Amino acid sequence: MTQEESRSNSLQARLLALVLGLVTAVWLASVAWTWFDASHELDELLDGHLAQAAALLVVQQLDPEHDDGVADAPSLHAFQIFHEGRLASRSSSAGAAPMSSVARGFSTVRVGDESWRVFATQGAQRDVQVYVGEKMESRRAILWAVLRSMLLPLMFLLPLLA
Repeated sequence: MTQEESRSNSLQARLLALVLGLVTAVWLASVAWTWFDASHELDELLDGHLAQAAALLVVQQLDPEHDDGVADAPSLHAFQIFHEGRLASRSSSAGAAPMSSVARGFSTVRVGDESWRVFATQGAQRDVQVYVGEKMESRRAILWAVLRSMLLPLMFLLPLLA
């Protein structure tokens, strides 16, 4: 092998390493951007669902005389309805104490050993207080499923591109 061929191979190897490094860096940046964007969009979607559920519970006519106060709901979700400061109804996964110290809006709270995303709202007369919550664990599971379906094909394409 001549000195010129050796230099040419070395230049090709350096260019290949540079291009592969650049492609990998761009790929990692796109993964980070996808993660952030998917997380943001998923939070907006799920927060919207919590707000809708709370609005439905506020307008629902409650009759505490004919209600045992506890309703079945999936263990990933919880709700509480307070009427004039008294617990009028709740899901079986919600305790008797208010789920959040926030009277209106979103908060992330710790209940026992689990994190919950909670939306709180009040009725027009402020006599009804509603809390609707969802386990953060379920949100993370949905995010991982979305990211896995989006990024797994890209993980196989990167070595193929190399």
